Amino acid sequence: MRKPDSSPIRRAAAADGFAARIVNSEPNGNGNGNNKRERILAAGLRLFANETYQAVTMDRVAEAAGVAKGTLYLYFPSKDALYLGILSDGLETVSKRYQATNDTRQDVGARLRRAIEITIQFYDERRDLLRLIATEEPRLADARNRLIQNWRERGYVFYTTLIEEGMRTGAFGQTDSRAATLAILGGIRSVLLYYGATRPAQSISQELGDFYLRGLVLRGQESPRAERAPARVQ
Repeated sequence: MRKPDSSPIRRAAAADGFAARIVNSEPNGNGNGNNKRERILAAGLRLFANETYQAVTMDRVAEAAGVAKGTLYLYFPSKDALYLGILSDGLETVSKRYQATNDTRQDVGARLRRAIEITIQFYDERRDLLRLIATEEPRLADARNRLIQNWRERGYVFYTTLIEEGMRTGAFGQTDSRAATLAILGGIRSVLLYYGATRPAQSISQELGDFYLRGLVLRGQESPRAERAPARVQ
């Protein structure tokens, strides 16, 4: 019997294909289709992010989106498909935002700062999506986890690549790039989830950008610690 493939690359590729089937679930029609789909996604996101999965119905989503129930089913044949479509669409959008910040004409520090800024701005504008990502849904655990794991890996690769470039060029000190990435992404998520909306996102992004970049740069400026000689016994 063939053993299951546990390769992270193959798992990510499978998840990409799974996400693509959801994101591209577009019925044939004229240009109005995209507008309707966006309205459905936005309405569904508001409901799923603020209520339990069981409380959300296709009737309520259709009403909130201003479309007929039959139209909703043309785009998403079930509530499960709608939930996963909303999640997939949001995760795909943030991944594209990451790539849009990677202008190699800028120095690596500026690119990292810009990536932090864009990430905070994106989730600040889509706090419902952040809540949806942070909220477990046991009914769809396997499919949901595939989507989120693939998205996380792409985010990790993006940030670790920038940090490792900074270490190679001497802009940053030597550090554990994956730990630094987890600290950046975890810090952004925690601030937006738990700090509240009392401060403008731009102010938060500047402060966090300064905090993380200062730490990475200072590691490169540290001098090796001199070994202490053992104290003499008098």
